[in-house]
Amino acid sequence: MGTEPELREHLVQLHDELEGTDSVDLESRELLSSLLDDIHSLLGDEGDATSRQSLVDRLGDATRRFETTHPTLATTVGRVMDTLANLGI
Repeated sequence: MGTEPELREHLVQLHDELEGTDSVDLESRELLSSLLDDIHSLLGDEGDATSRQSLVDRLGDATRRFETTHPTLATTVGRVMDTLANLGI
């Protein structure tokens, strides 16, 4: 089962992977940056059900977007999604 420290570890990993690659276009970087900000906000106040579902949907979209072009990022985003699900988010 996922824990908040595990989630934070995945978020750091995602941030590091994003910073370590030059092949991610600006739009994708902005998308991932926005998702990271939203996850941190959600962890701070839990948000409402609509904002949580919107975040999950956007994470799923990001995973699909990166599956062929950036599989490592897709895998890490998938881990974040799994951990959020295990936390009940």
